[in-house]
Amino acid sequence: MPRFFINIRDGDCLIEDEEGSLLPDVEAACHEALLAARDILSSKLRAGEEVNGQVFEITDEDRVVRASFPLRDVLKRK
Repeated sequence: MPRFFINIRDGDCLIEDEEGSLLPDVEAACHEALLAARDILSSKLRAGEEVNGQVFEITDEDRVVRASFPLRDVLKRK
């Protein structure tokens, strides 16, 4: 199985997933990222923090971005 990394970009700051996860495909990686994003969004909203500009980036083993979505968009995703 390929390894995918779920990174968070906040402006010029990139928080890199150092370990990654073995997942069957990019769709599964996007689903994992969506679950993580919902947890983070929930925590930020409870803490009264601003949710603006953070982007989840899913990269493959070569660190090529395969998908991305803004954190605030998880409210619209199913």
